[in-house]
Amino acid sequence: MGKLQIDTAIHRDGERLTCVLHKDWNIWGPNGGYVASVALRAAGAVAPSDHRPATISVQYISVAEFDEVECRVTPIKKGRNAWLLNVALVQKDRTFLQAQVWTTNKADGPQTREAAMPEVAHPGGLKTLAEHLGPDADQINGFWRNIDFKPLVFVPWDQPRPPAPATLQEWYSFVGYEPGDAFLDACRPLILIDTLLWPTHHRGLAERPNYIAPSLDVTLWFHNAAGAAEWLLVDAQSDQSGDGLVHGRARVWTPDGVLVASGGSNMLHVARG
Repeated sequence: MGKLQIDTAIHRDGERLTCVLHKDWNIWGPNGGYVASVALRAAGAVAPSDHRPATISVQYISVAEFDEVECRVTPIKKGRNAWLLNVALVQKDRTFLQAQVWTTNKADGPQTREAAMPEVAHPGGLKTLAEHLGPDADQINGFWRNIDFKPLVFVPWDQPRPPAPATLQEWYSFVGYEPGDAFLDACRPLILIDTLLWPTHHRGLAERPNYIAPSLDVTLWFHNAAGAAEWLLVDAQSDQSGDGLVHGRARVWTPDGVLVASGGSNMLHVARG
């Protein structure tokens, strides 16, 4: 079982930044949101100490290996209140992920809160998936051991899939997570939005798909810190697919209605086999 704060930690040897990708985050290889989180934390290791992430835009170039990664971070703009950093994650002289990260130390300016969290049950009154399945259920392996979740409506896996729109609303918690700096804090919504747009898409299908849809990219805008909030609500929609692309978008909220981040992704249709 992985721990986010440990498995995304950046190690510095002089000017060289590295991280080791852990097999606990396996889902079609290293989970994309997990690897993007390594890039985000690498940006945080170079940005000024009083900065927090504002935006991240990630391009997935190829699949990484579970091994050491070199994180090459290049500041592109060093403004008074905002930095833009380019991050390349490299293994064996091959760049497999490219990201651009805006950071800022701004704390003044307009304060508006027009978005409202969906009216859903509080996580304190809901059962986890493990509680729904019971002690005799098969053990979950890989990536999904690191995340616990509480469905608003539980449908046993052996029952027919009911007709439903391509939407997802569920509470998620990272097992063993310990809050850290602003860049670690932002990794949770990054992983959730990147990972959950694919299952959001196939919830809207009458039958389980005979294809996969690996992410081409993911972009997040960070609005507020999640801080010590254990459970985060993901409100996701996959309202467009066609011409070989599947699109999804999502917002992430704390239980007290704070909007943590919003973002989206384009995924590429790939036939199985």
